[in-house]
Amino acid sequence: MALQHQTKQADDVRAPAVPRGTAVIVTRYREDVAKVALVNPDDLAMLEEAHELVDALGALELEPLSDTAFKALRAEDRPDPAARVENAKQIAAILDL
Repeated sequence: MALQHQTKQADDVRAPAVPRGTAVIVTRYREDVAKVALVNPDDLAMLEEAHELVDALGALELEPLSDTAFKALRAEDRPDPAARVENAKQIAAILDL
């Protein structure tokens, strides 16, 4: 669910400036219960963009995995450090490409 924006004048709300990368959690009676969180406008934009990207990912239709992809995933699930292969020709041979 996208956030709805409500703008208030600084005279109506006394809030501190919040530096980028920081959230100020405001409590009222109990310190463990947040009443509001204040974030930097740039951080808010970043969070909203991330939310939109996650929503867009949910709308994607997944392609079925190929036999080669399954083979690679099985090999990745049981890695053998002594059998590391970094040569492209060897990788192609292992995956029957």
